[in-house]
Amino acid sequence: MAYLNEVDPATVAQWLQNFNNCPNNIYQPFQKNTINLPRKIYDILSNNSVNHINIYFGYDESLNPKIIALGSYMLDQLDGEEQEGFVDILDPEKIYELYSASVVPLATAQQYIDKWKQVNETSSLFKVSFLSPRPNYIQLFLNDQANPVRIFFGMDNNNEPKMMQKDPNAGSGAVVFDKTTPCPPICGKQSII
Repeated sequence: MAYLNEVDPATVAQWLQNFNNCPNNIYQPFQKNTINLPRKIYDILSNNSVNHINIYFGYDESLNPKIIALGSYMLDQLDGEEQEGFVDILDPEKIYELYSASVVPLATAQQYIDKWKQVNETSSLFKVSFLSPRPNYIQLFLNDQANPVRIFFGMDNNNEPKMMQKDPNAGSGAVVFDKTTPCPPICGKQSII
């Protein structure tokens, strides 16, 4: 493997197979529709690649899947924090729903996420979000010139959901990235939820 956070092709294939074979997979609706993060939205959310990207799951009132993206930064000892966590950047002009590639109001995003939690919180597979590290996007957008970046899901051998990113235009040789941080267990000290 040549890149930080790269996942080897055999592992990606196994995670996708596990995902497709997982009974009661609450993430299936999100895999049915392509999730793209366009470079323009990334630039706005990342603040010139300073921020990480937090991806939240949501449903509208009709249970149509929604993917909410916003910028976040990790807390560390320099922030006076002793525990891991992150802070979501709740700028009302920088909260995007990725299926529509449009800005959504904070209250609407929160309603989508609350609906997801209401429907799925009792599932053993439940995660409310994945914090994606900025090195993944720097490699894809800035170094590989990808536009957009495709976001997709898998399951490891312990049925833990995985969120991955790749350049959809790179074909079968696309480099796939992981190392996302799921919530739970590590959730925001200040977040949209």
